[in-house]
Amino acid sequence: MRLGVVGLAFLAVLLDGFDSASLSFVLPSLAEQWDVASADFTPAVVLTNIGVVLGYLASGRLAVRLGLRRMLIAGTVLFAAGSMATALVLPMQSLTALSTVRLITGIGLGVVLPGSVSLAAAHHPDEQRQSVSVTVTLGLAVGGTVAGVFGGSLLASVGATGVFWTGGALPLLLAVLMVRWLPAAPAPVAADRGPAAPGADDATAASREARVGALFAPGLRAATVLLWVFAFLVFIASYTLQSWVPTLLTGYGFSTSQAPIGLAFLSFGGVVGGIVLLLLAARRGIAFALMVMPVVGAVSMVAAATVGTDRAALLLALAGSGAGVTASQIGQLTLAVAMYPPATRTAGVGWAAALGRVGSIVGPATAGVLLALSLPGDDIVLLTAIPVVVAAVSAAVLWRLPHAADRTGGVEDAERTHREVAAR
Repeated sequence: MRLGVVGLAFLAVLLDGFDSASLSFVLPSLAEQWDVASADFTPAVVLTNIGVVLGYLASGRLAVRLGLRRMLIAGTVLFAAGSMATALVLPMQSLTALSTVRLITGIGLGVVLPGSVSLAAAHHPDEQRQSVSVTVTLGLAVGGTVAGVFGGSLLASVGATGVFWTGGALPLLLAVLMVRWLPAAPAPVAADRGPAAPGADDATAASREARVGALFAPGLRAATVLLWVFAFLVFIASYTLQSWVPTLLTGYGFSTSQAPIGLAFLSFGGVVGGIVLLLLAARRGIAFALMVMPVVGAVSMVAAATVGTDRAALLLALAGSGAGVTASQIGQLTLAVAMYPPATRTAGVGWAAALGRVGSIVGPATAGVLLALSLPGDDIVLLTAIPVVVAAVSAAVLWRLPHAADRTGGVEDAERTHREVAAR
């Protein structure tokens, strides 16, 4: 059953990553077909991320009201419907219509990630939860890799509308499998009680644990703030690269059909980085790993900005950037799983991801403005390395915190703190 839960959760996150990457690799083609500048699609990119933020912020309360299982299934169906709606509006060549349906799609995407990570973690003992959360979250990078590897051929064979029809049909099929085989979270996870909670007092307590204030309990406050800062900065870099790499590569001489290969290298690097993160976290702790991986990403981005016209070196540098930045993105969610007790975990994962997604709005929007101002792509990549360096500093401070340096048993620490606060 545990393998089945992890598998279904991983697939949900994989399709989440595929959908997020789909808009990125079809943008150069859409810009040609609609005879507009690539920067004109900035509202669609930004509103997708705004929708994801709204989904993340709502996930804690939805987990209480619906239960993790039903919340995850509903989010999967919603982003499937949004992807199909995207396919329907593309022939209209309306930026307003595209931006609207991407906002709806983003809400579904935002519900899926915290639901998948929390539900998979809930079915495993404490010592396995870091590994499980990394495994599930790796689906984002795998989905991006699939989109990058097959995006060019898929775009050439079925067109942009076919890409989004595919991106809608697959999660609908997955939702059917979830209805049949996905179990609810175990009873001790208060956030999965749903509307059938045994009593009003239990439901009230579960709702209280799902609020953001619970993340600032004594012993969690400083770690929560640093985690949010780290997530915000890392997501600026991650989604700037993910949203605009295919477009930036056209400035390096890549054709619109060749440009998705950059996304493939970026995402494959993320998969490798996630594996390295898993090994490093097992030996030195997740907080230490989060201090190392952003440095890898920043160095690789500087390399990508300075290699010139050497395509092979550029793609390898993009892979290194993906390894460092995506591993950091995955790692901040893993730390959230380890830091927060079960009743608060979905809210903790959701809020950390939401603060990150605020960065995913700021980064691509800023890059879109810079593209509109005709700033060269290598300069944009170089500027994107700055927040990653600052994120590494934040992670170093977080690593020094006594309750975050090694979160083995961290759930028990946080639960004990919550009980002491409640007693007072």
